[in-house]
Amino acid sequence: MNRPLLLSAALALATGLSAQMPDYSICPDFTGTDLNGNTWHLYDLLDQGKSVVIDVSAAWCGPCWNYHNTGNLENLYDTYGPPGTDELMVLFIEGESTNSLAQLQGTTTSQTYAGFTQGDWITGTPYPIIDDASIANLLDISYFPTIYRICPNRMITEVGQASTTTIHNACQVCQSTYATAGHSNDAGVLPNINSQTTCIGNSIDLSVRLQNMGTSTLTSSTIQLLDGSNVIGTANWTGSLGTYDLEEVTVGTYAPTMPGSNGLTFHIANADDNANNNDVVETVGTGPTIGTNVTLELKTDDYGSETTWKLFDGNGTVVEQDPPGSYGNNTVYTYNWVLNDQECYRFVIYDQYGDGICCNYGNGYYKLSVNGVVQIQGGQFGSQEDKPFKADISASVEDLELANNLSLFPNPTTGLLNINYELPNAGTVSIQVTDLLGQQVMADSYTVGAGARSMTYDLSGLSNGMYYFTIRTDNGQVTRKVTLNK
Repeated sequence: MNRPLLLSAALALATGLSAQMPDYSICPDFTGTDLNGNTWHLYDLLDQGKSVVIDVSAAWCGPCWNYHNTGNLENLYDTYGPPGTDELMVLFIEGESTNSLAQLQGTTTSQTYAGFTQGDWITGTPYPIIDDASIANLLDISYFPTIYRICPNRMITEVGQASTTTIHNACQVCQSTYATAGHSNDAGVLPNINSQTTCIGNSIDLSVRLQNMGTSTLTSSTIQLLDGSNVIGTANWTGSLGTYDLEEVTVGTYAPTMPGSNGLTFHIANADDNANNNDVVETVGTGPTIGTNVTLELKTDDYGSETTWKLFDGNGTVVEQDPPGSYGNNTVYTYNWVLNDQECYRFVIYDQYGDGICCNYGNGYYKLSVNGVVQIQGGQFGSQEDKPFKADISASVEDLELANNLSLFPNPTTGLLNINYELPNAGTVSIQVTDLLGQQVMADSYTVGAGARSMTYDLSGLSNGMYYFTIRTDNGQVTRKVTLNK
């Protein structure tokens, strides 16, 4: 995400928040009054069968102003909102707590953070403008602009600064899969908020969120976990869920045997009135096996105070974490650990602002190495990145999966994405691109030699928006979020 043109500290002061609401969360309800005195109630709009698109911005925010002036949301509203097909609603939320009406009107001449404006936000904006920072707080906004799509079943997903077509397509997914409750008996499964990761050979309990998308109380459901066409787990759930209520259900245990991203499917096996929401894909990522003596090298970016991290053991207990206090900017920190042999650990790094530690505001990075050889590394991520690995004294470099030196640029891209990586051995490289709902939209496979490799991948056939880009080799896999903006 772009930082606003003013100080990022001002954003933190304005929102008072630390983390963006994860994709696929259930959006809390809110009511807001627009500048014309009209009241808008989110759940009322959703109950009408509409998807709701929310632009949370600030009058002083340069990137917000640039996106506002593309006219994408204006076209979306005019074509598919009340003046058009009336299938969705667009709301503008002024999320700055110190904002004034003069800032929205573009009449202030103040150059201070509290009073600055990019221009007249009101003239020519056909959709409602709600000046209410409490809504931004409720939605855990940590950067401006944040563009959300909310489905009638209350599920919220960030769509980013996308085109009219891309956002409309995302809203159509709502109508086909996550629509307003219109059937009596309708159990559905939702994408998980957090990705599942473990080490090769280690078992992990996999759960899914069961939601009642029907009008009658849901009292039972049979959920299967499938690896391809093979059923590897079944849960016969019983309980009591009202409309749109949900419950997390553990369905089965899975132990990956191969490196990379392992795609499984949760499936509602019992008959109900609507099959469109009966399946969701779960991706289980695996991490490399590395030696028992581990070194973490961490370099912060221009905003070191936003970076924290934790190291979890196989029981989910935090065994190491960032020291008290804030990190300095553009500073290298080194930590040495002796880890238990054959135990599966997880290294999780967090960025408060939601834009990782590389590469727009400094070239921060993290590296986990054994015997001086880097095994996992990164820096380009959003709010957090989760990397599992197994400590193994006997592991050799040849047994390790892909050394995570993958670089993708430019990001955002207008279509052509440059890919640089390195392979310890010749083998097969697979590329998979999925959308924010986990649906595969592109896939390719190549046979390549060992050593440093470079290639260009063409995404221009896809619609603008955010995608998950996964590159897999015989030694492992890396997934990055890529933004396409043609």
